[in-house]
Amino acid sequence: MNLKSIEYFLVTAEEMNFTRAAERLYISQQALSGHIKRLESEYNIQLFERKPTLRLTQGGEQFVHYGNRILTSEKCLRSKLSDISADCYAHLTIGISRLRGKIFIPMILSQYHQTYPNVSIKLVDGNSDKFQELLQSGKIDLYVGIDIPATHNQQFIELAREQMQCCMSQDFLQRSFPNNWRKMMQKFEQGADLKDIAYLPLITLCSSNRLRKRLNSLFSGYSINPHFAFEAESQDLLYQLTKLGYGVGIFSPVALYQNTREIDSLGDSFHIFPIRDDMDENVLSLVYRTDYTLPEYTKDFIDIAYKVFQLYRTHINRHSNDLLYQQVSTMQF
Repeated sequence: MNLKSIEYFLVTAEEMNFTRAAERLYISQQALSGHIKRLESEYNIQLFERKPTLRLTQGGEQFVHYGNRILTSEKCLRSKLSDISADCYAHLTIGISRLRGKIFIPMILSQYHQTYPNVSIKLVDGNSDKFQELLQSGKIDLYVGIDIPATHNQQFIELAREQMQCCMSQDFLQRSFPNNWRKMMQKFEQGADLKDIAYLPLITLCSSNRLRKRLNSLFSGYSINPHFAFEAESQDLLYQLTKLGYGVGIFSPVALYQNTREIDSLGDSFHIFPIRDDMDENVLSLVYRTDYTLPEYTKDFIDIAYKVFQLYRTHINRHSNDLLYQQVSTMQF
């Protein structure tokens, strides 16, 4: 029995298309067909009807049921064996965006590896949709993502709620509003209106990003065609360009979190304003499967990750409260 062949069969049964399944598994279609044929030969059964369209045979349907149980049992076995091993040699594969991994993984590992020095860690970069697919197919053990839809066999641990930030340098503010920059400063402190900044050079995420899609939706609702001067997936790059005064930065607070000390040192030369418009929050969650027992080394990783992300949650909540205080304090009653 080849566990890899069973895994490949299950992905094909999900896709019901050999081409898509091969692309998802990052193997050739010929190699995938070879795995399916070996299973059919080993168990003396046909798993798929090829014509008129691809579909499971009765035996194939049974193989889906028991194949999932076999892979789940094998994963549980590995977990138990790892837990009873004195040295706990194991492997964790984690889905997390490049920026979040850069910020949070070193903080997590500084605590985690004190207890589990022999657990190797592999990070997979991508978005939440990709991570969801990889988790369900058993290719990652857990992931950190945003706005995850509920799934029957998954547990979600909320880590933080994020809102996009509006940032600009003092120099850019004065250049953009040479005659009334003080007045605009006071207005932005109460909340930056997207209508006021739409025609300024905007520095923000690429259009494929979820945060950017929400921004586009708001501008579309106002019938405004904004001036997107610079777009990138790297939020750290967006922050650096905003700090240098190339435009108005609109991006996630995580990009600011990693530069907290520098921003504090910049003082009044760099401003972070709340966005007045109705910007939905991103719910950041840690996700893992519940249909098999987690080993202790995975549970402990989750516990440590949660504590590390609570520092981030406290930071952005405190910052939001500070901005709210500024907004209330400038109102006239």
